Amino acid sequence: MKKLVAALLAGVMVFSLAACGEKEEDFDAKGYVEGVLDATYHGDYKAHAEDVGESEEDIKKELEDNNIQVAKDALAQSGLTATDDEIEAYVAMIEEGYKKITWTVKDAVKDDNDNFTVDVEITPVGLLDNLQTIFTNKLQEAVANGVDESGYMAVFNESVQESINQAQTYDPQTVTLNVTYEENSDGDHVYSINESDMEKLDSIATHMN
Repeated sequence: MKKLVAALLAGVMVFSLAACGEKEEDFDAKGYVEGVLDATYHGDYKAHAEDVGESEEDIKKELEDNNIQVAKDALAQSGLTATDDEIEAYVAMIEEGYKKITWTVKDAVKDDNDNFTVDVEITPVGLLDNLQTIFTNKLQEAVANGVDESGYMAVFNESVQESINQAQTYDPQTVTLNVTYEENSDGDHVYSINESDMEKLDSIATHMN
């Protein structure tokens, strides 16, 4: 169950993290990070869409499609059977739960290579801290009442919502994000957040570290 929860939560990260454009002396690394976090956790795509040169609608669709696919992959590995509607409901619950997460982005520090470090003080929220206990109890009750495997995902989603409702916050932690200017897979040079840094931030934000 713990591996399933971690895998399901992994899909929430923004996967279009690169800021388009040439290297500029006045690149706003702090604003760029704020835009990424707004899109990732609060569903506010305006700033990030401007940074990557896409529409807010496109960014929203890319994120939703990515999150749904990650959830499908994680559920397939777990053995849970789910309908598309159940998967979409799960993703919607997680996206809503992420809005509980808060943060403060500190000023960016630029190095001699025109790369940046940006500290983010983030307040973790244990969205799924209680999921394993809740799901285990609910599933035992459901099985005792004759629910078969086709109904397990509905029980899982009920458990997710209950866990989110019970979520508590923890003491803020500071994570340093490296924002570097590199060539991406399309051959374009862009600023982007180091992937492992973002994974660490996401793990702390959701109290999965």
